Amino acid sequence: MTPPNTPEHTPLLPAFCTPRVVLATLLLAFGVALLLAIAPGMTEDRWVRLGTAAWFIAWVTVITISALCALQRPLQRLRPAALSAVVMALLLLTTGLISAVAYLSLTHLGWQTGDSLPLFILHNLTIAAVVGGMGLWIFSLHWVNTRRLGAQSKAELDALHARIRPHFLFNSLNTVAALIETDPAAAEAAVLDLASVFRAALHAGDISTLDEEIALGRRYLALEQWRLGERLVIDWPDAPAAPLPAVPLPVLTLQPLLENAIRYAVERRTEPTSVRVTCLRGKQSLSLIIENPLAPETTTREGGNGISLANIRDRLELMFGDKACLRAGVVDQSFRVKLVVPIPDSLPRENGA
Repeated sequence: MTPPNTPEHTPLLPAFCTPRVVLATLLLAFGVALLLAIAPGMTEDRWVRLGTAAWFIAWVTVITISALCALQRPLQRLRPAALSAVVMALLLLTTGLISAVAYLSLTHLGWQTGDSLPLFILHNLTIAAVVGGMGLWIFSLHWVNTRRLGAQSKAELDALHARIRPHFLFNSLNTVAALIETDPAAAEAAVLDLASVFRAALHAGDISTLDEEIALGRRYLALEQWRLGERLVIDWPDAPAAPLPAVPLPVLTLQPLLENAIRYAVERRTEPTSVRVTCLRGKQSLSLIIENPLAPETTTREGGNGISLANIRDRLELMFGDKACLRAGVVDQSFRVKLVVPIPDSLPRENGA
């Protein structure tokens, strides 16, 4: 098990290496260049001013982001105040160096300016300090919001644990009691399955693995098979010959999805109902698909008494960002839930199991 991803352990430095963050930062940088170009009081051509400012700010942005990306792991160990100071110092150092290079290069090419080199550097450092301070303030809001979401997800997970244990325990005990007289061997097997499920649920950390989640899901379905009998038809192919990758997952990711399939499809029908689980592996991701017939009165599982899919989506987003997703909907008169998670080779190093 990996250490819990509690709010206190949330990394303070966002993933500057992701293309989305780099693109957003560059767009903001060009926005600053545009503001500088249209500022009143400028005597030079505004298009020339825009091009020069955009070139200058783009270099400062790219070099700063590259440095933060390269130093991301050691910087994540710093406290917020120390991290802010290091980031600001890095931004000012980069701005000063680029300013000196730009001033010497442009004046050599004939650029006329009334400022000396020290004044030019000081002017750019002042702008960088203001923009950097605003960026750090926005980052602090992002960090506070991330901690709030982490605490909310942890509270929802605790509520999920408190709810699933008695609900599942009572159903399983009733099943065992009914099997004791009719089929003692089956009752013994059900008790062993029940013990395995609760051992996994009680001793699992906040982060599980794909293999553990699949094993927990199979034991859960075995118990429901004893309870529902012929009404439940499990279509889950045997494990592939090649072992599955060691993908980390939030604890209790798969079992609630299977529980929803039982509750919203099998329990609402009297005839045999199939729950199909398919595992597909791609180059960079692995998909788990859960399908079952759509109950006549059911069009969605987002509401009602079932485990909220939004809770699982939130925990996946906190763990993987946009690399994982959970989609649910009606496909060909069946309700399909598709869980997509990245395989370890496509995960950042800090997210490895």
